[in-house]
Amino acid sequence: MPYLHTLPSLSLHADGVLWVGLALVLATLMGESVLRLLRWPRLIGFTAAGLLIAAGGGGLEALALQPGARAVVDAALAMLLFELGHRVNLRWLHANPWLVFTSLGEWGLSLLAGWAALSLFGLGGMPGLAVSAALACASPAVALRLSGEFHARGQVTERMLLLSALGTTLSLLCVGVLTGWIGAQSSGHWWEPLLRQAYALGGAVLAAAVLAWAVNWVERHFDFADEGAALLLVGLILLVLSITRALHWSSMLTPLLAGMLLRLYSERPRVWPRHFGTAGGVLVVLLFLIIGLSLNTHMLVEGLSAGCTLALLRVLAKLAAPLALGRPSGLSWRQSLTLGMSLSPAAGVSFVLLLDLGASQLVLPPMLLDAGFAAVAVLLLAGTLAARWALGRAGDIKAPPVAR
Repeated sequence: MPYLHTLPSLSLHADGVLWVGLALVLATLMGESVLRLLRWPRLIGFTAAGLLIAAGGGGLEALALQPGARAVVDAALAMLLFELGHRVNLRWLHANPWLVFTSLGEWGLSLLAGWAALSLFGLGGMPGLAVSAALACASPAVALRLSGEFHARGQVTERMLLLSALGTTLSLLCVGVLTGWIGAQSSGHWWEPLLRQAYALGGAVLAAAVLAWAVNWVERHFDFADEGAALLLVGLILLVLSITRALHWSSMLTPLLAGMLLRLYSERPRVWPRHFGTAGGVLVVLLFLIIGLSLNTHMLVEGLSAGCTLALLRVLAKLAAPLALGRPSGLSWRQSLTLGMSLSPAAGVSFVLLLDLGASQLVLPPMLLDAGFAAVAVLLLAGTLAARWALGRAGDIKAPPVAR
């Protein structure tokens, strides 16, 4: 035909947009399937989709995430941590000091249990303690997904969210201090790494105060029920995230502290749009998908034994503190047990902290990071199912979730 030469030449080579689209479709379908057929959280399907793609050879290298993938992870975590921080009522800690002891107990026992598990495999020492600190906190992302997706309400759910936020703060601070301390031991100028950590912490506090003030100002002039205001809120969080990353401040501690500061001066929590609108919802899906993509089969196999041991001892540690302190803090034995189980998951924050440890100047045994990532996989999948069961057993989930 004479006009065929005028048509553009066709290229059958698939670009990155196609693969991202296919991964999102697979993740969404698997998420909806596990929710409707098994009543499991959608994030199980999102993560499983990533694991399946990784097993087929299409995964990411966890210690060398591409800038685009890392930016998605950081953005999704920033929004989730801000929302979680705003749900933390610090006045509750003053009214019930046993919650402080419960938080310190469950996080501290998890730290020691993880370090003991790694020591059994010859992976202890200060590097092992840093990896254990990264895994000691319960997952804020999973806690928010469970409470929102299953409409969980009650004492166990509220304490799960509170302890997740406090534990995350402790893990971020502890990993930063340990990283600086280990760096100081190998540096001729021991104060330099510690000063860098103090700089990162101080900058995070400053950025958190600015973000809290900005969100408070926006709220007085816009209605967050509107989609445009939700996008404005997302833009503010991403803007501050970009600034903290450029200045090497703590990009995860900033949104968490900002949410806490905003709630501290509020009589009641604000009602944010779920995941800050459609764009935020896509970022949350991509967060769990990227985690699954990064946990490649070789890494999981190499670190499986140590990772499973670490995960098991960590779960037992999470149970110990609520069972010991639940009654004085106002919980029944059943509620104390289910609270401990609800703290089982580990996900985004632990994953990012392990990434940063692997990308740091520290000399870490490869097996140590393999064990850490394997523990993340176990605690993300099995731990999330345990937390879902615990919230149902506690009576915080009143009815089956409505698929939307």
